[in-house]
Amino acid sequence: MKQLHLILDKNSSAIQWANSQADKLGARGHVGTHIDCYTTIPNKSEYNLSAIILDCKTSMPNLEKIQFINSLENMALILHTGNLESNEYGTDAYFGKETFLLEETLNSILAKKPLFIIIDSHGIAEKGKKHISFDKICEANGCHVIENVDLSCIQGQTSAQIKILINIDYPSTGKPCELYCM
Repeated sequence: MKQLHLILDKNSSAIQWANSQADKLGARGHVGTHIDCYTTIPNKSEYNLSAIILDCKTSMPNLEKIQFINSLENMALILHTGNLESNEYGTDAYFGKETFLLEETLNSILAKKPLFIIIDSHGIAEKGKKHISFDKICEANGCHVIENVDLSCIQGQTSAQIKILINIDYPSTGKPCELYCM
């Protein structure tokens, strides 16, 4: 098994930022590899799934790019942007890279019924209200977004078997995750 989740040193800038927040516990849930859970949490703490991987290093998928996917039911969609490989996690360059979906593309993906959208970046929408809105749209469709995943070991792959472990009891809207490629 190859580890896909980030392990952050307690002295990392991301952990230091979280520890400087008024709600340290809540902030720590949103650091590193995690799921944002604003309205629902996943049903289980462990998933073993097939995943389809899209190469998004040159651009995020549009309707045309996802047309070939018939179904994602009980699966994950992995968006490999290369952001984590090119920019150190927690830096301005990392958070400055635009790895955002258009709402029509997101809706088309969700119509294919994935359980998870996994991305090696800080989310599928701009930081703030839109980020939260897209996460809530996913949740309303039985899907969750897992952010900040190290996808460097899946170069060139179009599919994978993955294991997802979620700390669903973590007392924050951010739930820490561990991911492994089988």
